[in-house]
Amino acid sequence: MEKKVTFKLLVAILSAGMLSFLGILDETATTVTFPTLIKEFKITTGQVQWVNTLVLLVIAIIVPLSSQIRLRISTKRIFIAGILFFMLGLIVDIFTPRFDLLLLGRAFQGIGTGIGLPLMYNIILTKVPKSKLGFMMGIGTMITAAAVALGPVFGGIVTNFLNWRWIFIISVFLIIISFLTGCYSIE
Repeated sequence: MEKKVTFKLLVAILSAGMLSFLGILDETATTVTFPTLIKEFKITTGQVQWVNTLVLLVIAIIVPLSSQIRLRISTKRIFIAGILFFMLGLIVDIFTPRFDLLLLGRAFQGIGTGIGLPLMYNIILTKVPKSKLGFMMGIGTMITAAAVALGPVFGGIVTNFLNWRWIFIISVFLIIISFLTGCYSIE
């Protein structure tokens, strides 16, 4: 059977890509909230850096494990697990009254992102025809790179006009869209 880049495949790639995009977007967006978090939680500069450091550490642990996870669990179930971890992290982050709980929420987000990043590339590598592989890998890389570039701007605008928790509230709506489209398109 010949592989083709169908609409459903594009939606699957974008759905998994949205999970990794939001993980990286939130990670870079929260960097500009450090002064606000320091005041609100009465913490030090060294402590506030854990808001992002913890996410990156968790991603660095989960990504290498993804190949073993992929051998045991279907792509759709991996996607749903990633979304659920990420969503749990968002909910904790939105409602947390304490800094330690904010870190717990960020750890859950890191698990979701760590699942989403390799999943997007796995879908591309297993479903896309070789003739389109380079182009689709470029799209996948662009999704992640765009999040890195847009995160600080997004975080600054949201924090300036609303409040830092809105970074996570907006992400809830976007991750729900990713969940719905992913459940439809990921086999």
